[in-house]
Amino acid sequence: MPATIVLTLSLLLWPCVVEPAAAQSGGRILVGLSGGVQSGAPPLTDHFEFERNVETATVDVKYPAKSAVLVDGSLTARVWKEIGAGVAVSQGTRSGSALVDARIPHPLLFQQPRTVAGSQSALNTAETGVHIYLAYAVRATRRLTVTPFGGPSFLHLARELVRDVTYNESYPYDAATFSSAPTRRATAGAIGVNAGVDLRWMFARSVGIGGLVRFTRATIDLSAGDRSLPVRAGGIQAGAGIRLVF
Repeated sequence: MPATIVLTLSLLLWPCVVEPAAAQSGGRILVGLSGGVQSGAPPLTDHFEFERNVETATVDVKYPAKSAVLVDGSLTARVWKEIGAGVAVSQGTRSGSALVDARIPHPLLFQQPRTVAGSQSALNTAETGVHIYLAYAVRATRRLTVTPFGGPSFLHLARELVRDVTYNESYPYDAATFSSAPTRRATAGAIGVNAGVDLRWMFARSVGIGGLVRFTRATIDLSAGDRSLPVRAGGIQAGAGIRLVF
């Protein structure tokens, strides 16, 4: 779905004229390619239960915040005077861990749960954003252009969530030790917002470098089996890269 949105908007925006700062360089379309980082979303917590040994086992999971590696591509076109319209696609990827704290019922004694705690690593998260925006280009110097922008975003999140706990135990079963935390991959999307600024410095007629700062946010409900887990997606994105004017 994000790829279809990008293709459609790109075709619609292609005939337009770019913002004046780019036009003064003889171009019609501005393309930005950047790499950088995205701030980590707030720490996420989860709680679930399951039946074990004719009693109820409980599991609490904490996912610490961690920044992501960001890649970003944008296309901007002028629609009227200094006002431009554009679309950007960003993707942030990271691999983190989950802290697991479980209470597992005793197989022989009622109401005598054992504590099982551990950490599950290599949990992958990928967040893709399609950002539609209006921009206003301000030419600060002959080579430098500052462009604030803002608009709606569609954020799609794919994240691995802990779904169970495995453990080791032996007679007389008074203690159990953490083995692993099997996971499931949950995916969902939601509409949010974006706002930021792009700085462009042209060292040639059609080639320059630029810096990007964008804030984007949406709340996505991920399906975690029999429950829904609200996740705050987005954050502060910062990157730098090449800017091309055609």
